[in-house]
Amino acid sequence: MIKLFLVEDEAVMREGIKRRIDWSAEGIEFAGDARDGELALPMILEKKPDIVITDIKMPFMDGLKLSEHIREALPDTKIIILSGYDDFSYAKEGIRLGVTEYLLKPITPAALLKSIHEVMEKIEQERKEKEERSLRSAEEYEKKEKEAVRLFSELAKQFLDRPGSGPESHDRDTSFVNMDISKAGEVSGKELESFLRTGTQDGARAMIDSVFDSIGDQNSRSLIFLNYLTMDLYFTMVRFLKEIGENVSEINSKCGDINDIIRDMTGTEDAKRYLSEYLSAVISARDNGSARKYGRILRDAAVYIDEHYADEDISLNTLAELANISPNHFSAIFSQEMGVTFIEYLINKRMDKAKELLMTTDMKSFEIAYAVGYKDPHYFSSTFKKTQGMTTKEFRARGREG
Repeated sequence: MIKLFLVEDEAVMREGIKRRIDWSAEGIEFAGDARDGELALPMILEKKPDIVITDIKMPFMDGLKLSEHIREALPDTKIIILSGYDDFSYAKEGIRLGVTEYLLKPITPAALLKSIHEVMEKIEQERKEKEERSLRSAEEYEKKEKEAVRLFSELAKQFLDRPGSGPESHDRDTSFVNMDISKAGEVSGKELESFLRTGTQDGARAMIDSVFDSIGDQNSRSLIFLNYLTMDLYFTMVRFLKEIGENVSEINSKCGDINDIIRDMTGTEDAKRYLSEYLSAVISARDNGSARKYGRILRDAAVYIDEHYADEDISLNTLAELANISPNHFSAIFSQEMGVTFIEYLINKRMDKAKELLMTTDMKSFEIAYAVGYKDPHYFSSTFKKTQGMTTKEFRARGREG
């Protein structure tokens, strides 16, 4: 759903636009409104609307100045300017700032909606083009990865098949490579993919050590094998960075170019050092990105739960809908960032309140059950005993004895 924000200093005009259009029926979420640019800007930066409709002449900060700030912070946001001034200089400045539509007042709801729908079509088209570019980029990257795998496999075959490749000449015996190279990369890659989503920076070196332990000492002594495995794990981390929208070049410049690493690699320790450093940098980027992206969502979710824990119908779907993301996605980021699942957080909140009521009131157990959001007092009692290690009666008695 497209998100829209309105900035208009004339109260009658502002309320008219808000009330006379059925936004949800038009596929639009009305994200909020403000009477001037100064009030609107922090709200817009927080809500990140797809479309901003703003008057041009307002106190404190006018529509053009507001548009300039929006363009700098939210370049994808489309701006529709409403103006009572048929002055080319205003329109010219609006064009310079990248304003999408410049409409003259007075304007009817139908005319405004027509312009909004035209802007919505532009947004959908841009999203489609962006998705297609991402898909093409992913496909091209996949081709490059497969080509790298093919070259490494071919190099390994040539090296191991040529005469004189025994231990007496190269200290590399073909019997060292006891595992299929591509299969080893696949197994290690899956293990790494799981760690990339849930692992910590402190665990990066242990993760890489675990990968090398799993391939065996003999295999890890083959330089060809090390080169391939390092490249394969590198590509796994790069794919993850692209998936979460982080900057690959920034981490490459910090940790070193993979081609230089492969060229200069002399043994297992070089591979481990590079991969653990790269993995630690990826986890750091993931955590920083998640904190930026999801911090507000999770803070709002925690506040909502704190205020609505007693609602019988509160659910993960409720929170996901409020955050405007899918339930599965919300569940994943909640668990990752909060350290517990949504249901565990809700139960803990309800149990804390139940314990407070047991100690400060004479309410019966079934009354407390209803007060903290349980329809079934028996289920409440069972949950309390399971989580607290004693019944409500025992908890109250023990508390009052103390």
